[in-house]
Amino acid sequence: MEKLMLSLWKQPQHSAEQWRQALLGLHDELTAVGAQNIRVMVVDEAVAAAAEQRITNSAVPLDGMLSLWLDSALQLPSIQKLLTPLTSRLDAYLVSESEPYPEEREARAAKYRVPLGQRTPGMNQVVLLRKPDRMSYEQWYDAWRNEHGPQAYPLQSIFGYRQNTVVRALTSGAPELHAIVEELFPPEAIGNQQGFFDALGDPDKCAQRRQAMYESTSHFIDFKQIDCILTSEYQLSV
Repeated sequence: MEKLMLSLWKQPQHSAEQWRQALLGLHDELTAVGAQNIRVMVVDEAVAAAAEQRITNSAVPLDGMLSLWLDSALQLPSIQKLLTPLTSRLDAYLVSESEPYPEEREARAAKYRVPLGQRTPGMNQVVLLRKPDRMSYEQWYDAWRNEHGPQAYPLQSIFGYRQNTVVRALTSGAPELHAIVEELFPPEAIGNQQGFFDALGDPDKCAQRRQAMYESTSHFIDFKQIDCILTSEYQLSV
């Protein structure tokens, strides 16, 4: 099995709500061409309050993302055929997924589980990472996975964390990415830094955690190169 992540841009005539429903409506067709563990992430009205938490450096930031598993990435054309009528642009990547820290993840995620097809509570922060020029790939990878990774749970309110190392781009013209990170945050984190850093009612703790996170991420992130997009998430299948 291979995991694919597809950055998506909607057709201009579609509202965010119309586009979301159209993507969710592809479940049966995606399954029919072999897709498994399908997740749809879209920028919509439910995360509008998080607009100031975005970081965008791309000329045209993505509108959503589709994550799925296939027996082989060679099946991508079948996926593209379904998405082409709904998108103005599509970039696809083959990734290697890691879900570290299962104890913390399971303990926090339990109260946010919903039936398949329903919106996951809160928001999914999708971060498109590019290795800074100042670092070798090995240095960058070690700083991201081994140095920073263990700090993500203690400093934030995340209840889901997927580290997707990009193996290669699958579509012509797709910009170079080295990783795609998915972080699930609870509802109180939408537009609320104290909720984001698990410090509700404690501005000092929020400030301390925010500074610690900035210092950690600065080791391996060039903030002039990343895109950080807040989305609604829908798990359609497993």
